[in-house]
Amino acid sequence: ISAFVARQKVNVLMLEQVSNLLLAGEPVLEQTSGGHWRWRVPVDLTFPTHGWVGCVGEVEVDARYGEVHYDDALLARIADEVKRLAQQTLHPAS
Repeated sequence: ISAFVARQKVNVLMLEQVSNLLLAGEPVLEQTSGGHWRWRVPVDLTFPTHGWVGCVGEVEVDARYGEVHYDDALLARIADEVKRLAQQTLHPAS
């Protein structure tokens, strides 16, 4: 699958499972030690009033079949990082 399709798949996952404030970044194509190809797709937090806030994680997508590799633990880590960055951005320490 193309980088564009990998990015779309991650955007749908984030929208459905975590937050509509998350956008997939530019995918990087990598070969695993087993010889398989995967897209490593960064996930960025954005705010309408602040723009790009920061990267909150990465999701892997199989480059051949398009399977998105994630589990509940990964989604929880991303959600936790969203909360941390949002708090830091919206309520910075004095």
